[in-house]
Amino acid sequence: MAGSTRRCVTVVLGCVLAIVLLAGSNVLGQRTSVLIDDIAQLAGGITATIVCWRTASRRTGTERQWRVLMAAGMACWSAGMAVWAFYRSALGMPLPTASVADVGFFLFPILAVPALLAFVGPSPWRAASSARHVWVMSLLDGAVVVGSLFVLSWATVLGAVVHSSESDSIEFLVAIMYPITDLVLVAMIVLLAVIPRIAARYRTQLTLLGAGILMMAISDSIYAYLVATGADFMPVLTDGGFIAGTALIALAAAAPRTVDDNPAPRDSSTHGSSLYGSSLHGSQPTESDCTEAVTGARTQLLLPYALMGAIGIVLAILRVQTGELDSTVVILGVAVVLLSLVRQVITLVQNDNLLRSLTRAQAELTYRAHHDGLTGLLNRSSFDEHLRAAVHDARAGRGRAVLLLIDLDDFKSVNDRFGHGGGDRLLVELARRLERCVVDGVVARFGGDEFTALVYADLDAGRATAVRIAETMRTAHEIDGHSVSVGVCVGVVQIGQLDRTPHDSTSVAGSDTADEDELMRLADRAMYEAKREGKAGIYAYDTAGALTAVPSTSDQATLGTRPKMVAGEPDPARLIGPPTRT
Repeated sequence: MAGSTRRCVTVVLGCVLAIVLLAGSNVLGQRTSVLIDDIAQLAGGITATIVCWRTASRRTGTERQWRVLMAAGMACWSAGMAVWAFYRSALGMPLPTASVADVGFFLFPILAVPALLAFVGPSPWRAASSARHVWVMSLLDGAVVVGSLFVLSWATVLGAVVHSSESDSIEFLVAIMYPITDLVLVAMIVLLAVIPRIAARYRTQLTLLGAGILMMAISDSIYAYLVATGADFMPVLTDGGFIAGTALIALAAAAPRTVDDNPAPRDSSTHGSSLYGSSLHGSQPTESDCTEAVTGARTQLLLPYALMGAIGIVLAILRVQTGELDSTVVILGVAVVLLSLVRQVITLVQNDNLLRSLTRAQAELTYRAHHDGLTGLLNRSSFDEHLRAAVHDARAGRGRAVLLLIDLDDFKSVNDRFGHGGGDRLLVELARRLERCVVDGVVARFGGDEFTALVYADLDAGRATAVRIAETMRTAHEIDGHSVSVGVCVGVVQIGQLDRTPHDSTSVAGSDTADEDELMRLADRAMYEAKREGKAGIYAYDTAGALTAVPSTSDQATLGTRPKMVAGEPDPARLIGPPTRT
C-alpha cells in the first residue's frame, strides 16, 4: 500500500474513531448520540456511493465495473440507512423490526457479489454482449449466490437456531441474514486475494474493500446477536463497524491499481479492451493470459450452478435423515431455482445471438478471402482454384473451358485525371459489365487493371465472349460529369490445348500447376500481342495452336476475312515468373 494511501486510511479511521467515541460516550446525551451515530452512518454510505460513482467515470473495464456495482450497492444500503435513521432518530424506536429498510440492506450484497466477480476479468462472451445484458446477468449471479448460500446456512444450522430461539422468528431471520451475506463477501475477497494475478494488480483495492466489508460484517453480527438475545437497544459503539466500513469502501474506490515491479504483460481491464486486444506494453497476449481469462470466465459461469448442486445434495441428505424439509428451505430453494432458470434462458438467448454473429462473421471472412474488396469479383487465389479445377476436368474429359486474360488500355490516365476515387468507381462499373458478359463462367480481378475469366464452353463461344467484352467495355461511362471510354486487350486460350500449342517452347507436362501456369503464359502472350498491334484488340490460340487476331463484330462485317495469324513475342519481363505465382 502506497504511503499516501496509508496516510489517508490513518486520517479517515482516526476521524471515524473520534466520531464513534464521541457518540458512544453519551456526553451529549442519549438522543444526541444516536442522532450523531445515524448521521455518521448515513454520511459514510452516501460518501462511499459518490466516491465509487465518481471514480468509476474515470476508469474502464474491470476498474469501472466493480465501482459502478459497489456504487449501486452502497446507494441501496444508504437508502436503507435513511429509513433506519428515521425510525431511530425521528420515531424513537431503538431497534426496528423487519422493515422496508432491510430491502436496501439486502440489495447491497446482491450487488457486491458481481462487483467482486468483476475482479476476475471480463469473459469473452460477456465482452461481446451489450452493457444491459452484462448488468442483468451480474445481478442474477449475485442473487443466486447469496440466495444459495442462505439456503445452505438455513438448512444446516440457521433454521434450527431460529426455531429454538425465543425471539420473533421473522425478526431473527432478517437479522441473521446480515452477517451471513457479509461473510460471504469477505470469503469471496479472501479467495480473490489468493489468486496471484488478481492480488498483484488489485492488492490495495481488495485490502481496503475487504476490510470495509469485514467491519460491516462485525457490526451486523453484533446486531444479530442482540436480536437473538432479545435486547431492545443496540449500543452506539457497536455501530462503529458501519461507519468505518463505508469509509474504507470509499477509500478502496479512490485507491489506484497496484503497480508491480514486474507487471503482467496483459491487463484487459486497464483500457477496457478484451483479452485479445493490445497489452499495456504493446505485446501480444500470452497463452497463460488466455488460460487465466478462460478459467475466470468458467468460474463466473459455473459458480451459481455449483451452489445449486450443493443445495440439492444437502436437501437430499436432510430428506433422507429427517423425512421432511423446512418450508422456508423449500420456498427459498424454489426461488433460487427460478432465478437460475431465468439466468439460463438469458444465457441460451445470448449464446444463440453469439452463434448467429459468429456465423455472419465467418461468412463475411469467407467472402473476403475469396473476393476482391473493391469490385466484389473473385480474387486471384480463388480464381486459381477455379482454373485448377477446369484443367483437371479438361484432362478427364468432363468439360471444356476457355481462359480469358483481360487488360484495360491506358487506365493510368483515368487515375491521373480523376484521381483514384474516380478510377475505383470506373473499375466497379467495368467489373459489373464483365459479369454480365460472361454468362456461363466466372470472372476475377487479377490485380490492378487486369481481369481474368473462365468461360465454360468451346473455343468459338470463348472468342465470342471476348468480342462481347471488348464491345461492352468501350461503352462510355460518366465520371464526375465527363464521358470516359476504355478499351481492352484480351488474350484467349482454350484449356486442354496445351500439348498442341506449337508456340509453347517451355511447356512443362506432368503437373497441374505447370499446366495452369503455362495457360496463363499463353493468355498473357496473346494479350500482349493485342497491345503490340495497337491495343483494343483480341488475340486467341485456335485449335491448331496458332495465335490469331479475333475481329470485333463490326470488323467481321466490314472485312469479311479470316483472322490473320501472327507470331509476336511478348515482353520478356512479363514472363520472368508465372503470373499465378507470388
